[in-house]
Amino acid sequence: MDGGLSYEDLQIVIDDPLFRDQLISFWRLKGGGVAGAFHNRYSYARDILGDDFISPQQVAEARGVNYTEAQLASFASTLPSKEVLQWARDNGFAVVAGPPSEMNLLGIHELNTGLFYSKDYPWFRGKSQKFARNDKVGTAWLIVRKGPVPNSTYKMWNEQQALLRDVEYTPNVAEATWFFTTYAAVRGTRLVPNVYVRTSSADSDGDRVGVGYFDGRGLFVNDCRDVYRYGSFGVASARK
Repeated sequence: MDGGLSYEDLQIVIDDPLFRDQLISFWRLKGGGVAGAFHNRYSYARDILGDDFISPQQVAEARGVNYTEAQLASFASTLPSKEVLQWARDNGFAVVAGPPSEMNLLGIHELNTGLFYSKDYPWFRGKSQKFARNDKVGTAWLIVRKGPVPNSTYKMWNEQQALLRDVEYTPNVAEATWFFTTYAAVRGTRLVPNVYVRTSSADSDGDRVGVGYFDGRGLFVNDCRDVYRYGSFGVASARK
């Protein structure tokens, strides 16, 4: 055959799934760039979710970060299924690309302090607040509810956890903060303007960390004891 390939060589592509995946990934990277190769897939996600789908390209433009070609290919190949995208739409979730490297709350704050209420010396910068350094958001798709879990205010932490379905979990503070601030940076909409959502992160006193009241002043980061029932504290949820 032309190019020195035999039919036996081509049969490897058919018979070996790993080799086939590697070849397809290479072809996509070489053919017009990753963004162009997967344009139709992202268009499909936007058709389902509208503004509630935010691609890594949109994140890069709005947040001033850079993804590698390999990361862009990974995002495209791990795009949630049609069923999951429809589930997200029907249940009030949005799908947002994570950052190009693991990031904690302090890093997200430094990326754009203007999106936070505490701009210069937030309380979570204290050395004892290990959650702000240890809890991170990774380079993957985040599927997060745009508001608190329904009927989760005026409940203790364990009561709020009982409201989550099997496919849900409570995100940590970095995951929730990346989600809300990125949605604001890309869409210009500040979600959770009138409520906090508890995250799975806990401060140095063991109190659950919540984020919210995201209005023109910026995102608030606060804490609340697990046993307290407040009308101002619901709970965050994300899709596993």
